[in-house]
Amino acid sequence: MKTNFLRRIAPLTLLLAPIVLYSGDSADIQADIAQLREKYANVDDVRPTPVPGLYELRFGYRIAYVDASGQFGFLGSGDLQDVSSGENLTESRRAEVRRELLASLDQWDTLDFLPDKTEHELLVFTDVDCGYCRRLHQQMAEYHELGIGMRYVAFPRSGPDTDSWTTMQSIWCSNDRREALTVAKAGGFVPERQCDSVSVERHFELGRQIGLSGTPALLTPGGELIPGYVPPVRLAAILNETDD
Repeated sequence: MKTNFLRRIAPLTLLLAPIVLYSGDSADIQADIAQLREKYANVDDVRPTPVPGLYELRFGYRIAYVDASGQFGFLGSGDLQDVSSGENLTESRRAEVRRELLASLDQWDTLDFLPDKTEHELLVFTDVDCGYCRRLHQQMAEYHELGIGMRYVAFPRSGPDTDSWTTMQSIWCSNDRREALTVAKAGGFVPERQCDSVSVERHFELGRQIGLSGTPALLTPGGELIPGYVPPVRLAAILNETDD
């Protein structure tokens, strides 16, 4: 009988039952994967982890770990870590999923503010009614001086059929989208426009798949998520450290 995962395991809960160790036989692993796919009808991906007998389940952006029976595991704050290297394996997997999702985003669909010489290029989920999004945009020249370029996508936090959504749709339908966005972020009025563009809908759905809960949200080409507003100098330091 197939089981709904969210009904069986509560989010952010650590289940402390022992995990069965595994022999590592490839045939047994494939059998376990097939069993877990049957058990959790809405799972997107099942794969073994470096820990014998422990499997990763992915439901969209959400990651969980269970034993071969699918009964015991851990979620949320219980990220899996490689103790020897210090790598957070769960976050590395999240970054991989983000890269896969972002690969489907057409370049023309972004609203770009890039310096003459770009050292770091970020994809930025933004909302015209977000105070920190406005602050970030007001400092665009400072980011550019540090070689940081921004490619905006729309994420009106209020959702469809709201004033923010209508404004952002009007921006993406404007003849001069960069100017329209700048006006809106300064609190100005952007005339309502309609077009065949489905940019806002696509961007919003992408943000939901990635698991965004607020704006601004900055993503590196490697899939690293930098949540919230970060001042220019601090952001440059973070990006330079990431490159190292």
